[in-house]
Amino acid sequence: MFKISRKLKELQNSGAKIKLALVGCGKMGSSLTSQIQALDAMDIVLIIDHTVDKGVNAFVNSGIDREKIIITDDISEAREAIDKGFYVVSENYKFAYKLLQIKAVIDATGNPPFGAELATKAIQYHKHIIMLNVECDSVVGPVLYDMAKKAGVVYTGTAGDEPGAIIDLCDFALGSGFEILVAAKGKNNPLDKHKTPKDLEEEALSKGLSPKMLTSFVDGTNTMIELTSVCNCLGFRPDVDGCHGIPTTPKNAVEDFKLKEDGGVLNSYKVVEFSKGMAPGVFLIVTSDKKEVRDLMKYLGLGDGPNYVLYRPYHLTSLETPITIYNAVLENEATIAPLQGQVVDTITVAKRDIKKGELIEGIGSDRVYGTIVRHEKAMTDRLLPIGIITEKTIATKDIAKDTYITEDMVELDEEATITRLRRIQNSMKL
Repeated sequence: MFKISRKLKELQNSGAKIKLALVGCGKMGSSLTSQIQALDAMDIVLIIDHTVDKGVNAFVNSGIDREKIIITDDISEAREAIDKGFYVVSENYKFAYKLLQIKAVIDATGNPPFGAELATKAIQYHKHIIMLNVECDSVVGPVLYDMAKKAGVVYTGTAGDEPGAIIDLCDFALGSGFEILVAAKGKNNPLDKHKTPKDLEEEALSKGLSPKMLTSFVDGTNTMIELTSVCNCLGFRPDVDGCHGIPTTPKNAVEDFKLKEDGGVLNSYKVVEFSKGMAPGVFLIVTSDKKEVRDLMKYLGLGDGPNYVLYRPYHLTSLETPITIYNAVLENEATIAPLQGQVVDTITVAKRDIKKGELIEGIGSDRVYGTIVRHEKAMTDRLLPIGIITEKTIATKDIAKDTYITEDMVELDEEATITRLRRIQNSMKL
């Protein structure tokens, strides 16, 4: 009971502290910095961001005196400052894994190519790596997870992100003895696959988001990426490319998520899905073949069965990340990891006509969006995972709008860590 708070209190009383590095200080990173201040024995002591003012403001807004904050790109100065109880802000991301005081690195950048580089280095330097960067996890998570196991550190996605929230609910369902048929998330924004950052600029700024980030939400790419991480953990797959996006409510979900033969829309179970009517929560469709279980579920007001909905009506994003940090550092456990390997991929689809020689850009751009497909199909058809796109990815031929983009239609950045890792992952059949 109260395990996390109790053990952190014990750690605090012993004089120890979990010192953390945060890389990327946007909305998620800054809110996490404040939330961690409410906990014993856990502290972000280093923030890395290209805009140092963001890091300084995050510390100040969390209650740290400005006089206790050091801005430096000198690693010796940073090391000495942390030893003396100061907080450090830097542009140099290498500090995150090179400083010996740091126990775990939190990637809150949402940048897949950078995330691949950061995670690789963190693992090589024997740091736990906490991935708020699900965009990176969706494309090279299996090989990073394999590297982390061999290095004796934890590679994990986070509680609070929808993939982590789904897996937390799965843990509850499986631990209670239910069989899971559907693992799903609500979708907060209306789905429009062809929306661009320009279309959404005003709305994004009003919400404190970058236009690219909001675009990735509205065009569905973020949903596809999050469900990819869920599939790679559970071994589930989409029922159809891109999922159905079944509209439903907590009251109607059991009926709406039935097989076609039973009056629903699904071709099979053990699938992932999304539904706008369930936002901002996550949910499962579970079942039991035991009469006594069904009788009790009916008595409890959960319906006649045999299927039932388990619904968590919220996810608190980075505010739940301390749970993941605790489990990684003190219990050596991941919240969500690609246990099943690359089961599915979020592949790249042209949002508009793309001309030969154009930069493809990537997640949240005006040129492409992502959709989820089975990994076997992605490999057979050589479909391009959207997370592997870097700022150097160029179209090698004209590509028509709504075309699934294949690797032979582009020139990839073969020097990028994420490209190299994906090649290794494919060769190892992870």
